[in-house]
Amino acid sequence: MLALRRFPKLLGVISTTAVLALGASACGGTGSEGNGQQDQSERTVTDSDGNSSTTKTTLTTVTSEQSFDETVSSLKRAVSDNGMMVLGEVNQAGALRATGLQLDGAHSFFVGNPSAGKKFFGKTAEIGSVVPMRFHVWAGDDGTAHVSYFDPKPLFTAVDPQLSQGGQKMSTAASEISDAVRE
Repeated sequence: MLALRRFPKLLGVISTTAVLALGASACGGTGSEGNGQQDQSERTVTDSDGNSSTTKTTLTTVTSEQSFDETVSSLKRAVSDNGMMVLGEVNQAGALRATGLQLDGAHSFFVGNPSAGKKFFGKTAEIGSVVPMRFHVWAGDDGTAHVSYFDPKPLFTAVDPQLSQGGQKMSTAASEISDAVRE
């Protein structure tokens, strides 16, 4: 099996592919809009040396019963309640407005725990292609708020199989955060 740790460019491509897929979904693509619906994505990526690897992850989208702004507030609360913090955010709706695209809401949050991140980065700096986790809050065509994220466990394992347990913990936290936002 291909040792992904040896191919930082490959990890960048995998990360970029995941971000683009999530962005396409959030900007009116064909992502899942169901309550708790999951789409499995499998991507085969080839690096500049012709080596290929396949990583399968799951895009989870939950539907909130709250308004977009209330969903954003609930996400921030749930992140804090799970011992994490919002490390950064991007108002994609605002940025895309400059292109003429009017979205009811599209905001991404980069979420993590610096203490846990220190442990992950202590194993390999390549984990930075996966952490902090990204949650995307967006409004569907009908104005309904949704939260989408990729399951971090397979991504952690792709970076370094020894990080599988940490990836599982992050996966569990992501699920708890999205469950709290749903209501």
